[in-house]
Amino acid sequence: MATRTDAHGLTAEVRAKMAAKYDPELEKQVREWAEKLVGRPIAPDSPGQPLGPEKLQAALKDGVFLVDLINAIAPGSAPKASPSKIAFKQMENIGNFLTGCEKVGLRAQDTFQTADLYDNTNILAVVNTLFSLSRLQQKK
Repeated sequence: MATRTDAHGLTAEVRAKMAAKYDPELEKQVREWAEKLVGRPIAPDSPGQPLGPEKLQAALKDGVFLVDLINAIAPGSAPKASPSKIAFKQMENIGNFLTGCEKVGLRAQDTFQTADLYDNTNILAVVNTLFSLSRLQQKK
């Protein structure tokens, strides 16, 4: 994986705007819903506390919690998550979660891209996907 330097110019402006849009209250709602379904906290070292974008990304990056979440909603909708620390396996877990989301009826435009989470390029899209999934699940 390429190492990225600090953002400058337009990239820095875009990141600043995305950070300003991050909603800790929405994160809290999504976390409470997801943790209740899965039966464990997203970040065991910070139960009930707001994580913020960086810690949330670090907690979800391996994809294990996400796979457990989609399987809690619809058992068997994604293969068992690999706890491996290998980047490929972690991205595969995220991809399996996204495929599971489509299987349960979440529209493709409501899902994030693997890189949004794994490379921490758009954690807001991840939170919005989880929120959309919670709305879909609560309708059923």
